[in-house]
Amino acid sequence: MKLLRNSLQVLLLTGALVGAWSGQAAGKAEQEVLAKVGEETVTLADLQNAIRSSPYATQFNTLDEEAQAELRGDFLKRLVAYRLLRKEAHARGLDATEAFKKEEQEYRIAQYYRFYTDKLRRQIELPPDREQALRARYKGDADALEAARAAELVARYRELKLLTVRHLRDLLHVTFHEDRIGEGMKADTLLMEGDHGLEITYGDLVEDEQPAGTPAREWVEDRLYKRAELLLFAKQAELEGVDISSQMAAYRQERLPAMLMEQLEKRWAPDDAALKAYYDGHPGLSYVPERWHVGQLVTASYAQAAAMRKRILAGESLFALAGRYSIDPYGRAHNGDMGWIKEGEGNPALEAELKKMADGEVSKVIKSPLGYHLVTVLERRPALKRRFETMKDRVRQAIIQEKFAQYLAELQEKYPVEWKVVADAGGEAKGD
Repeated sequence: MKLLRNSLQVLLLTGALVGAWSGQAAGKAEQEVLAKVGEETVTLADLQNAIRSSPYATQFNTLDEEAQAELRGDFLKRLVAYRLLRKEAHARGLDATEAFKKEEQEYRIAQYYRFYTDKLRRQIELPPDREQALRARYKGDADALEAARAAELVARYRELKLLTVRHLRDLLHVTFHEDRIGEGMKADTLLMEGDHGLEITYGDLVEDEQPAGTPAREWVEDRLYKRAELLLFAKQAELEGVDISSQMAAYRQERLPAMLMEQLEKRWAPDDAALKAYYDGHPGLSYVPERWHVGQLVTASYAQAAAMRKRILAGESLFALAGRYSIDPYGRAHNGDMGWIKEGEGNPALEAELKKMADGEVSKVIKSPLGYHLVTVLERRPALKRRFETMKDRVRQAIIQEKFAQYLAELQEKYPVEWKVVADAGGEAKGD
């Protein structure tokens, strides 16, 4: 698992943290502070929640103790890094920028809209006589009954939503200015207005997707009415006093670090030229090692290996002999078939010989700390260099990973991290 492994101090959280995780009373243990970044803390509860909401949640209990500890350590580093980024985002005043304020407002509108549409859905139900009719019609076919019921509920919801939009348009005195759609529209052209500051301009509709020239009237109207529905439902939820303060607080906590990272990534990897320069300067990134499908026989002495080689050259099978005589347990169990070996991951002396050999050739006797080897190449996949065009995403990730590790080190200098769980010389984690 590579989870910010090069970004922060490595912590293998065994010992005290394992005990807190499994043995203490939940209420008290979950409040245990694992790290502090200024006035912000990372508690055991934060760590547990992070793991539970991750893709690793279903695998966690199947891991051994060491793997679980490593995963917890990686997630703790993530949570600390997250708080470092948030402090820096605040220090840079990102929460006061127009870009953030606009995103925050759109999120607020979306949360109000979601609340109101959920409220409408809860009002939808099938009348008893209609439910009975559907059951009679699809008797014995549960799937068809469920599909028919769902389709009818959707139709009823759409009808209720349409009636609600019409009601809110009247209630909030909404006026549409469809006559202004056409040539000459500008960003500030007002297309809808109503009470409580409700308004939609042409710029609101095309901010994310600026069409070439003047778009078709139908295109503008479709966006206008969808935006109007969004604002009407959101405004009504707000007027009803719906409390979304917790959602907004969570949004600010999550969005500011993400916004800072977006800015940093643009600075670190601004364009293809920067990616190409990194690609050219890191040839190992695009290098795909050679691979060999290897057959092998290992003996305890040079004389025995030489004798086996003579028998193989005379016509006997290396694989049959390996199944009977190889001192390598895996090779003997698999009749000498060692599978695929990647360049750089095997014994250097063997790899040097594999590079020189022709497929099907039997090697000379090769000595290693494990014994005396005879190898043959069944097939090979030559080394190659991936083209830059196929590597852009990977190059970008490599740049960001490298820069991010350096940047986090700088942030730790600026905002010292106080670890409440630290690794001792033997790898055991202990509290303060």
